[in-house]
Amino acid sequence: MIFGAQYYRPPFPGRGDWARDFDNMAALGFNAVKLWAVWNWIESRRGEYDFSDLDELVSLARERALGVVINTIPEGAPPWSLEGNRDALYATKSGERIVYGGPANLPSAGWPGLCPDKEEASALAEGFIEAVSARYANESTVTAIDVWNEPHLEPMFDYRGDMLCYCEHSVARFRLWLERKYGSIGRLNEAWFRRLSSWEEVDPPPRFGTWADMMDWRLFWMDNLGRWLRRRVQAARRGAPGKTIQTHVAYSATLGNKLAGGLANELGDEFTLAREVDAFGLSSFPKWLQGERHVMVQLAHNEVVAAASRGKDFYQVELQGGGGKAGLLGGEVPSARDITLWNYNTVAAGGKGVLYWQYAPEPAGLESPGFGLTGFRGENTERSLAASACARALALPALDAARPVLSTNAIYLSRRSQTLCFCAERREELYAASVAGVYKAAYQESIPLRFVHEDYVETLAEEGLESLYMPMPLAIGAKEREALRAFVEGGGKLVAEAGAGLYDEGGKLDQDGLALRELFGLEHVELQALPQWGFARSVAGAGITAFSGKQYRQVVRPGAGVEVLARFADGEPALTERKLGSGKALFIATFAALSFNELEDEATRELLLRSFNPTGYPCVRARKVSSEAALGRPFAPVVRLLETAEDYFVAVSNHLEAEAEIELDMAALGDSIRKISLSVPASDGLVRKVKKY
Repeated sequence: MIFGAQYYRPPFPGRGDWARDFDNMAALGFNAVKLWAVWNWIESRRGEYDFSDLDELVSLARERALGVVINTIPEGAPPWSLEGNRDALYATKSGERIVYGGPANLPSAGWPGLCPDKEEASALAEGFIEAVSARYANESTVTAIDVWNEPHLEPMFDYRGDMLCYCEHSVARFRLWLERKYGSIGRLNEAWFRRLSSWEEVDPPPRFGTWADMMDWRLFWMDNLGRWLRRRVQAARRGAPGKTIQTHVAYSATLGNKLAGGLANELGDEFTLAREVDAFGLSSFPKWLQGERHVMVQLAHNEVVAAASRGKDFYQVELQGGGGKAGLLGGEVPSARDITLWNYNTVAAGGKGVLYWQYAPEPAGLESPGFGLTGFRGENTERSLAASACARALALPALDAARPVLSTNAIYLSRRSQTLCFCAERREELYAASVAGVYKAAYQESIPLRFVHEDYVETLAEEGLESLYMPMPLAIGAKEREALRAFVEGGGKLVAEAGAGLYDEGGKLDQDGLALRELFGLEHVELQALPQWGFARSVAGAGITAFSGKQYRQVVRPGAGVEVLARFADGEPALTERKLGSGKALFIATFAALSFNELEDEATRELLLRSFNPTGYPCVRARKVSSEAALGRPFAPVVRLLETAEDYFVAVSNHLEAEAEIELDMAALGDSIRKISLSVPASDGLVRKVKKY
């Protein structure tokens, strides 16, 4: 397990603090430190490298048995890199070129660097990454090279209202991507509704209009960032063939920091990026960016990134250590409780540790005086002491080998549906909030679930999935329809909301309603917007309490063999069920998860949770957990299972402000049951090892 902090971002902290701070890290029980290798600080003259700072820091770490993660930062580009490369400055759609400067998080400036779609510019940055990697290739203290700090289309955090990059090199790369996708200009014309004569006439969309071109423009960028990452990984491997190569996203782009998404705008798609590296991670600044319910939101981000990692090691590469920078002198400072719960959340999700951003407060610039785990003079705080307690309690070697037990419950994540929401109205927050609504309902009842992504839809049955909820599934392609039908026919339970497959994978209206017909036995009649984008309510029926939906309802006509379980007040179907093979497919004719995310009403929670197995795991036959429902707070402790070949680990993050009592009946040999009882203190966590047999 990894526990430590980000420490050095040149020129801070100053050399006079290094030995003192590293001594304290070791005393706290930390075993790792992260250091930035900034291009313009190390290669201020072309071909001349100054590693003196990093060399000394690595030596100090070695003496104290601290492993080192080196984060390469080519986004801090040296001035000489501009020579012959001004055509590779990032360009907005209006033609603005983004010149080098100093952003909030890069004191030595040079941000945002050059657009890697120019081969010569990319080669310069890759040469720097290779040189850094080679420098520490044989240094055992350096355990990993992080080749991209929070990969996204780099200027987008500062240019959220605009779109990038429209430089000539990115336009050329987009044309090549389209040619590979469509094969001929004729097929592109058919998909985009154009009459273009050659690839040279193809330009990226300058504004929102037809969805097909914007869908491709956004999906291209997600693929393109994956290609950029692949190039960086290859450079690091050339320099240090034996090292772990990693990256870490700024957050789950599917969710967005405030559950408003970020996939199609910032483009840091965790499911694309995680494929390229040995280890993966994320940043979380919960008290600063994730709202009042940051403890739940940080857990959700960890669990999405765990799903994207697909069994690779992942960890919290940056976790807020001090006051975030909101306002003149910063925002709320995390408490010891926050630090503790964030740590246990990461471990419960299967994460392999925590590095804080950052060890010491930032001395200068827009991030000053924020983020320090320690005080101004390096003194310990309640935060650093809580971090120390977590590092010691969770330093369990067996946890390194443990992997999450796959829950039988899942939420389906659709890159195309979320991108379509962005292309239609720049409203991907509607999709993200729908995902969050389902997650929140399960979280409040301590029901384990996982995330399943459209990239892996064909492996649903192989991974032990029983129940799958599809929030706002607007775009469903032919391959997805086929895989989802096979899942249901094989015994799975599929639940989908209004608009299921309303559009095909290219963003074109499916006038035949194939997903509705093939999966749910329904015919589309009409899609109806609700007045003031408000709420629709079903009528209580046999065994179904009246539930709510938001934004739209879809009028459908049930076919043979389809049972209507609930109706709206005017008699139109609100919930239907179709038996298909040995499974069943349910359709909710409104956006129930979006509604629950806002209203949190008991009836809609009950509807959403009907989809899932309450125990969440095949090896758990029954469970009982305490909650604060009696106090009007519908929360329960987070309980997750990890496993090795021999053992289970019950990981609990107790978000309650009271002691949590947990009882699990777990399958043992034959039909026997092993009863597990746990008491977890308020606002604390626990990991208990249980032999499988």
